[in-house]
Amino acid sequence: MMSAKFLPSLFASVAASFLLSGCQLPMQPTDMPAPFGSVAQITAISPDTTQVFRAGEQVRLKVDVSHVLTAESGTVTLIVLAADNSGIAHDFKAITKGSGKSTLSAQFTVPRTTVIRVYTPLIVQGEKSTSVVDGRAFEVLPN
Repeated sequence: MMSAKFLPSLFASVAASFLLSGCQLPMQPTDMPAPFGSVAQITAISPDTTQVFRAGEQVRLKVDVSHVLTAESGTVTLIVLAADNSGIAHDFKAITKGSGKSTLSAQFTVPRTTVIRVYTPLIVQGEKSTSVVDGRAFEVLPN
């Protein structure tokens, strides 16, 4: 199980990776990809991504994620970022080897930004990075 102390560094690492790589997570020679066959995919999101948010609005986000993990344990994470890649909210669930579904949620106030990005990385226990990420985006209008 992941400690609460680990979450800020995890969140910062993933956010920095998105910022530096244009939302792609390149592998470094020393990084290991998620074990072959591991996958995480958003199967449902509420509200729907066609909804436009307004700055100052309260949002309750719910994301259903289908996952397959070929390692013994890992974590599926919900990361909500503003256009400047600053963190807005997050949630996570510990998962074990095999396939399953997880529901992740976050409640937040929409900041002044142009877009809200939602990502669901699958992180394998003991690995420093991930290559398994799904994402969605919401347009944000000024209030």
